Amino acid sequence: MSNHQRHVLVTGAAEGVGRAIAQTFASAGARVVIADIQSADETLRLIREQGGSAEHVHCDVSSEASVVRAIAEAAELLDGRIDTLVNNAGMNGHYHLVPDMPLAAWEETLRINLTGTMLVTREATRYLAPEAATIVNVASNVGKRGLPYRGDYVASKWALIGLTQTVALELAPRGVRVNAVCPGPIEGNRIEDVMQRHADVEGATLAEMRAKWESESPLGRFVTPEEVASVVRFLADSASSAMTGQAINVTAGLVMH
Repeated sequence: MSNHQRHVLVTGAAEGVGRAIAQTFASAGARVVIADIQSADETLRLIREQGGSAEHVHCDVSSEASVVRAIAEAAELLDGRIDTLVNNAGMNGHYHLVPDMPLAAWEETLRINLTGTMLVTREATRYLAPEAATIVNVASNVGKRGLPYRGDYVASKWALIGLTQTVALELAPRGVRVNAVCPGPIEGNRIEDVMQRHADVEGATLAEMRAKWESESPLGRFVTPEEVASVVRFLADSASSAMTGQAINVTAGLVMH
């Protein structure tokens, strides 16, 4: 199916990388529905200014009832057919060493980042196009490694890659491909918040933390939302037709496995 015919549902697209993903599909002529707990007015404005098609449905991925309702509404807006589902909704997690981790903090992160993706996938599956449908989950480079103070977030992303591979096996008989993208630090407000929290813990400045993290990447930089979005679009396109169950790094070399 060509991109200009594609019906795309993107969760968590009110800002950041989710917005870039929605814009990338819309700019290729896709009909896009954004499912987000936040207002998506700015994303809708940007897409429509460029002549694209986009709608928004309210969705709290931590609530089963909200997900059931939102996916049904999104499917109706897309004439009952979803060609591509992008699970991007998530949270940064909390900042505790595992020996100090409050159970409520752990459960909140897993509920949003992992269970939310499962719920959206479960509900969207019934509307997936009968041929060549795709699901792309936005995981993380820390779904392949550890990171101190981020145990809840790291665990949620490791599990998300496992979920990706499981759903890929389950839906393969239907011709549905399921992959994940694993970004490194992405330029934007969210990574600034993450770096500040790490800087506070380590007694460093924000500038020092950025310099440290950038130096860990072979390319010496973070990635942009647009770079991640382009890989998401590739995984949704027929150009990647032999790929399923994969977790693709977009990390400027930070992670290479």
